[in-house]
Amino acid sequence: MERYDVLILGGGPAGERAAVQAARIGKRVALIEREHVVGGTCINWGTIPSKTLRESALFVLSLTANKVDGIRTDIADRIPVQDFMYRERLVVQRELELVNKLLDKYQIEVYRGHGRFVDEHTLSVHGPDGKETRRFAGDVIVIATGSIPNRPESVPFDYETVFDSNTILKLPRMPRTMVVLGAGVIGVEYASIFAALGVRIVLVDTRSQFLPYLDREIAAILERGLRKLGVDFVQGEFAEKIERIPGEPPSVRCRTRSGQVLEADVLLYAVGRDGNTRDLGLENVGLEPSPRGLLEVNEWYQTRHPHIYAVGDVIGYPALASTSMEQGRQAIRHAYDVPGPRGKTTLLPFALYSIPEVSYIGESEKTLQDKGTDFVVGRGRYEFNPRGQIMGDTEGMLKLLFETGSGRLVGAHMIGHGASELIHIGQTFLNAEADVTIIAETLYNYPSLSDLYRHAAFEAIAARRRKLGG
Repeated sequence: MERYDVLILGGGPAGERAAVQAARIGKRVALIEREHVVGGTCINWGTIPSKTLRESALFVLSLTANKVDGIRTDIADRIPVQDFMYRERLVVQRELELVNKLLDKYQIEVYRGHGRFVDEHTLSVHGPDGKETRRFAGDVIVIATGSIPNRPESVPFDYETVFDSNTILKLPRMPRTMVVLGAGVIGVEYASIFAALGVRIVLVDTRSQFLPYLDREIAAILERGLRKLGVDFVQGEFAEKIERIPGEPPSVRCRTRSGQVLEADVLLYAVGRDGNTRDLGLENVGLEPSPRGLLEVNEWYQTRHPHIYAVGDVIGYPALASTSMEQGRQAIRHAYDVPGPRGKTTLLPFALYSIPEVSYIGESEKTLQDKGTDFVVGRGRYEFNPRGQIMGDTEGMLKLLFETGSGRLVGAHMIGHGASELIHIGQTFLNAEADVTIIAETLYNYPSLSDLYRHAAFEAIAARRRKLGG
């Protein structure tokens, strides 16, 4: 049995960054990965592949919706999914090369197989046949096994008509119609992507309110944008029965609890993800996941055993690649008392890579109202921004929230082209505790979407003056 300073279970963003952080401070690290590649869902099945398909969808949308007089383009009626995903394979391969190069650089030893706890300091590795191949002992163990799509037994996943978010990009053909069950981040992103590619979408939302955690103005603009793409909404509904309809090719039928019957070429089941904690031998160390497979940790990402940490999607919210990476780094910093940021990060940028995209950071109107904080709002609209006009995006908006008394920025919400990039300007202002005057007096390139911050700040200055009676 080999001994390591640090054992990592899972080679996704959280596990990879934990391993690199440990190696950088001179620790001997072993990373155990069940799949044949590292990178986790982020690189191989989720984030990178879906965002690459999104770029293809935006390209098609620009040719069909934003036509230029005098320029004619022809798009085939039925474009194979594989053609759309050609770029995805190149991007994923490049990302995997970079990850493997980083692991090699820091001499992190990667072992393929399924890792399980034997005791509080020992992990066993099992091959595809289930037989144990080796054992490792470690002083510190980091669980970074990620999450998997929720897959109820009642749903007939056949990867021809019914898919989950890990398999939807392996469609055998481009469908004409699709039912998307689940209007969370994943469901909305895929609904908008396929709608932009010309697929007729029915989006079934189990909630009565669309994306309730979003700013209501932003959510309303997003809903209008999705409807404009051709997405039909079914709100407050649950799937009662999903069945395959025989044919060449086969299709799918979904019956809802209220009796609606929805038929389509394919169905994407995107109702939540569960922590990937099955068969990890957690019972051998007294760790019990939640019903959704999630592990409970303290503010330092420790489980009930101080030397066993859990990071990334396996601990639930916010389940973002960026936060998962930082959690992995922070776990190692805490374990070895390494200088650097400690504790849970609260000021996080969120992005919804839908079409149009949405991003936000900090407080919302609701959280400020719940706290009893007096605030003012400033808006910068794409329709009044020359760059927005040039790009043909006139629906987008930047919304800034400021404390009335101090004038300090406390929240930024955005929808429209480049929102996931532009939100970082707001993040910088938030971290600097900038007030509305500083933002208004900051100069931006012209024409640029960044100039929306200046316009929103000037509107907020006027609103604040009216409130304060100045």
